[in-house]
Order: sequence, then structure tokens, then C-alpha cells
Amino acid sequence: MGKWKKRIVRRILLAAGAVCLFWVLIGWKIPIFWHMETLRLPEGCKTVYHTKIRISDVYWLHTKGEKVIKCDRGYEAAKAYIEEYNSKTALEYIQIYPYEGMSDLAIYDSQFDEKFWQQPDRENYITISYLQKW
Repeated sequence: MGKWKKRIVRRILLAAGAVCLFWVLIGWKIPIFWHMETLRLPEGCKTVYHTKIRISDVYWLHTKGEKVIKCDRGYEAAKAYIEEYNSKTALEYIQIYPYEGMSDLAIYDSQFDEKFWQQPDRENYITISYLQKW
């Protein structure tokens, strides 16, 4: 095998290794992030806490993604809007619930969020959660 062929093979192996390393570290998060960020939300909703994604094995192996939004419509109206204006495929693995209370699976936990408890409009904070069990 010639010198140039060895260089090409080495470069291909390095590129394949880099792609595998990228996928293992953060690449697997991209489809979940895209799934959550492309949901149609009511007008005027603001993201309070951006999307975070984790793999956990608290009770079972699962992938968890979460973001918190603030919507002036309130929880019920925002949930109804999201469920009406997004397809069943877009809502697969998605749960929508108020940003209150405590959960052992939560990424953003309102129990320890001092800023949240000082807000007069706490009923407008909504958690959009992605949960896929393996």
C-alpha cells in the first residue's frame, strides 16, 4: 500500500472516530432538542429555562428533556393550544404540566427555585417535558 493510501485510511479512521465521539458526547441530544424546540407554542410565550437533556436510570433507563416557559394565557390555555396546534407525532413523548411541585425525575425543580416563588404570576409557568423510556 502506498504512502498516500495509508494517509487516506488514517484520515478516514480519524474522521470516523471523531464522528463517533461527537455522537456519544452530544450528538444523541440533537433529535430530542429539535423535537422540543419545534413545538408550536402560543404567541407571547417566553422561555424561562432553556432545554436541558439527560439520560438517567432513576427507576428505569430513560431520556429526559425539559424546558420551562412562561405564558400569559396560563397553564390550561397554553396546554390546550399546544395540544391542538401540534401533531400527534410532535407530541410523542411530550408532557405538559405546571412548573410547581417536586419530582424525582425533574431537571428543573421549582422547590429550589427562589426566583420562581417570588413571582406573583406563578400559574403562568409551564414545564414542557420529554420522557422516553428504554
